[in-house]
Amino acid sequence: MIIGAMNNPHKKLIEELMLFGEMNFDYAEITIEHPHARPEFIEKNKKDILDALSTYNLGIVTHLPWYFSLANPYERIEKATHTEFISAFRIAALLGAKKITLHTETLSPSIQSRESHVDGTIRSLKTLHKEAMNMGLDLLIENLDSKSFSVREFTRLFSEVDMGMTFDVGHANTAKGEGLETYLKHFAPRIRHVHLHDNMGQTDDHLPLGAGKIDVEKTVAALKEKYDGTITLEVHSEDRHYLEYSRQRLDILWHGKKKHLEDQNYLQPSRKE
Repeated sequence: MIIGAMNNPHKKLIEELMLFGEMNFDYAEITIEHPHARPEFIEKNKKDILDALSTYNLGIVTHLPWYFSLANPYERIEKATHTEFISAFRIAALLGAKKITLHTETLSPSIQSRESHVDGTIRSLKTLHKEAMNMGLDLLIENLDSKSFSVREFTRLFSEVDMGMTFDVGHANTAKGEGLETYLKHFAPRIRHVHLHDNMGQTDDHLPLGAGKIDVEKTVAALKEKYDGTITLEVHSEDRHYLEYSRQRLDILWHGKKKHLEDQNYLQPSRKE
């Protein structure tokens, strides 16, 4: 298991990467979106971004804008969305990323029926998955809640598109989520990336670990039985010390306090006079 953090696109990307490096994260999950991490900005500043990643020995995974719907009743809008996603694919590949995540955002039922949303999402993913593979990227679909895409609908999706999942623990724990155990039961072999954060059990609060109602110890133990890979802490507190605390908390729960302290001593050796 390796631990990462996601940049806030409203903050300067290179400063975010330096912050994650100083906090001893293993990798950065770069969300390629407006305003400070748009594809054209990343391309223009590629050297400085790669230098920051190299300086702190940070790996990289990537994320697409969460607010674009994969399915739209207007064909030209759907094609334009695909164009933006493919532009982001190119940037992710340029940085050397191997994983890239997108959401299953839905439009209001007054605009688009559920059937149209599901059919359109699967149709789009068939196209986008091939485009991503051609660029050496593993395109992963992230769960939101049953309002967006249910477990049953994910089962249909995976029967038609052979792709992986980014499992968001916080999303599964919201009022319309379908629970950690349900996702692990149905999709554990599909999970290739994880987002972890806490909430109060109703909405997507993105709290530090232990600040909400998720049983963090139980959750980490359940994940550890089924998964051993990248875990991004999506903690959206303005005080970034909570992000660093969450990294330490996850590391201790996963590896044990003794191993955590040994690693800390290696990263920050004591100086003898």
